[in-house]
Amino acid sequence: MRKQDHWKDGEVAGSYDRTRFAGLGGALKQRRDESLVLRLLAGAGPRVLDLPCGTGRLGPALRRRAGKRGSIVGVDLSRAMLDAGGGRAEAFSLRLEGSVFRLPFRGDAFDAAVVLRFLFHLDDTAERIQALAEIARVTAGPIICQVRYAATVKHASRALRSRVGLAPRFRPSRGRRQIETEIEAAGLRVDALVPVSRVFSDKAIVRLVRR
Repeated sequence: MRKQDHWKDGEVAGSYDRTRFAGLGGALKQRRDESLVLRLLAGAGPRVLDLPCGTGRLGPALRRRAGKRGSIVGVDLSRAMLDAGGGRAEAFSLRLEGSVFRLPFRGDAFDAAVVLRFLFHLDDTAERIQALAEIARVTAGPIICQVRYAATVKHASRALRSRVGLAPRFRPSRGRRQIETEIEAAGLRVDALVPVSRVFSDKAIVRLVRR
């Protein structure tokens, strides 16, 4: 099954929030993500693109930030994920089923974009660059996205476990310079990089701006 088809499955979409963001640990993870995103959105305007928006878990926080006059637009490839959002749909001005590689918006339509839990699912470098370039086309201000980051304890632990055969699905994270090189190929630059947790996560959230 292709990754995009996995997220289109109704059972997967229906259990997404429950398996990732339920309980105390899930609530803390959600609060941490919201806090980092809002921190890196500082100074950006109220027109925000959220993709893939999934079940809309960031929608309420983005709406509170933007106020009633702001515009929060969500895009996701999976109709099942959009439908699983329930009452959070009210936080969005518009939600669309669509591809990040062909966004149906004019240039500079948004003041900022939020792209969490997506880029590291693309194994192909050219696809990541293509996706970022398309997001940059429709975004006048910062792009807040999530990447795998090597300078973490969790990455080192996974690398060690992989060497002894305990982590067969290990995918190496990248250092800052590797991340910057790829970002620059999309016409962007890294304005800020914040590790989600150097101990408990191998991810970082980065703020990208046009070069």
